[in-house]
Amino acid sequence: MTQSAVGIEHAKDMEEGAVLVKEAEKKIPMKIEDRKLYIGDMPQLIVDLETQENYIRTEERLISYKKRIELSPDLLAGKRANVLQTALEYYYAQACEVAEGIKIAEEYRQKANTTVREKR
Repeated sequence: MTQSAVGIEHAKDMEEGAVLVKEAEKKIPMKIEDRKLYIGDMPQLIVDLETQENYIRTEERLISYKKRIELSPDLLAGKRANVLQTALEYYYAQACEVAEGIKIAEEYRQKANTTVREKR
């Protein structure tokens, strides 16, 4: 297996739902609990596998995430690890970009509000 090859480590049995997807030094933790898929640490993408109501959890809050995320049961069971790894990277990268964009916008808004108060 090459350094960039993907491996699946079962931290627990799939009944308990914990799986780690690894690529080189990069790990994207994935955990399934109560029909919800948790991807990443912080920010964390939360996918409701039944209702498709998805959220991004940041240190500050929970953000509603409207993007539809679909992963088949065979992928979640650990089959086709390279496809699962690619999907997790794609969805998680997009969620991180959204969380970062919101953080930048909030910081800008706070700075703009402070500037307006100082000029008055």
